[in-house]
Amino acid sequence: MKEKIESNKEIRNDELKMAMITLKLNQNQDSEDNFITELRKAYFLIPSVDDGKRDELTFMLLEDQNNNNYFQAYTDMDEYNKWSDASNSRYFVLTFDEYANIVINSEEEVKGLVLNPFTENIVLDKKTLDDIFNMDKVYIDEVSDCPKDIKNKIKNILKEMDKVNEAYLMNIKKNNIPGYLLIVDTKTKNVEKLFDDIADEIKKSIKEINLDILPSNDKIISGMLKEKKPFYKKNDKK
Repeated sequence: MKEKIESNKEIRNDELKMAMITLKLNQNQDSEDNFITELRKAYFLIPSVDDGKRDELTFMLLEDQNNNNYFQAYTDMDEYNKWSDASNSRYFVLTFDEYANIVINSEEEVKGLVLNPFTENIVLDKKTLDDIFNMDKVYIDEVSDCPKDIKNKIKNILKEMDKVNEAYLMNIKKNNIPGYLLIVDTKTKNVEKLFDDIADEIKKSIKEINLDILPSNDKIISGMLKEKKPFYKKNDKK
């Protein structure tokens, strides 16, 4: 597997190392949360084969006793040197997000990632990596899968809200959990009250819907709405 990468740099991850040791000794919600927090801030030494091509590398895998392959990552040079092939390889540095994205999307037959395999030996499978990678990340795109009856129910609710001029419906994914985003164009000064009223009516009418509401005049949102058509317009007879 080949990726363009930044050049080597010296790193340490003392806080992560401590979090890993604590997790191994006493696994509970606090130790897991602390480990994930430090993991997402970390830089890792990633072993690779230097094939002579500038800014390219082939990542080196480890095989367990069941013939499963894993990408490997080390928190510091001491850990890296515990690997028997360290002297014959080249290492590069990646952030957690950079490396997790590579592992998750790898086309190779790999189970996941192992951290410091010769000491703490913490294994993260692809599903776990994906969950951690997507924490606090928000993805928004055009709605494509919202059932027609749900759209119609939301439209009917908005028709009763005199202060709503237009509305857009989008797909949203937060922390890997899919849902919908309702973007509302309104001139009312009491936006919070209007949104609370809309949310209350939607909860009454539509069961188990994951929906967020935002104003269309938000700087990020307004830029996203360029060339998009609202699914609801005030006084529209459709």
